[in-house]
Amino acid sequence: MKQELHNRFRKFDAIIGNDESIVKRLLHESQLTHAFKDISFPILRDERIAYLQSSPRSSEIIEYLQQLRPSIGIYAGSFSPFHLGHLNIVQKASEIFDKVIIARGSNPEKDIQLTEWNSEILRTYEVAEFSGLLTNFIDLHAQYAFVTLVKGLRNGDDLDYEVNQLRFMETMYPQLKVVFIQCDKEYEHISSTALRNLEHIEKGLSKPFIP
Repeated sequence: MKQELHNRFRKFDAIIGNDESIVKRLLHESQLTHAFKDISFPILRDERIAYLQSSPRSSEIIEYLQQLRPSIGIYAGSFSPFHLGHLNIVQKASEIFDKVIIARGSNPEKDIQLTEWNSEILRTYEVAEFSGLLTNFIDLHAQYAFVTLVKGLRNGDDLDYEVNQLRFMETMYPQLKVVFIQCDKEYEHISSTALRNLEHIEKGLSKPFIP
């Protein structure tokens, strides 16, 4: 992975070529987290610093990276399955935050796995598994980033449900920050429950709604 990542750094740096301007180089570096949104930020930061160590003109860039705290949106759910409505929320969140983490929580009541998590689309994002409290997962990432929980909405019923759940989370984690994102109208009718029901009726009926 290290060599592959360093090869990607070379392609990334080819964008600015030999431009010596520190302003342009810092601006270029500020785009790093979004450009490599599939890589965990602590790994990305450490490997980027290691990659730049050999360059004598990179001391200011390295110092910038050492202090960098990106904005990260955590979009959490059981995603059983992850569908086009979920993807729509992730794409919108990606326009707000430096990085979005799709956090898959375990839920034994939702045991139908329809999503190909190694699909081409999902490989462009960081997908992380968690168990236990979501607030613990958020706090883990808050050690190195400004973290906001992303909640997707289809309608007012979703909002009522989500607000109720958030009240419990805020009791356990008062510093919680949340943003609500409404999906586009064309995805309002899609839900994981409906897709699981389709699969119970006939295998493959949910496929048009899966990324």
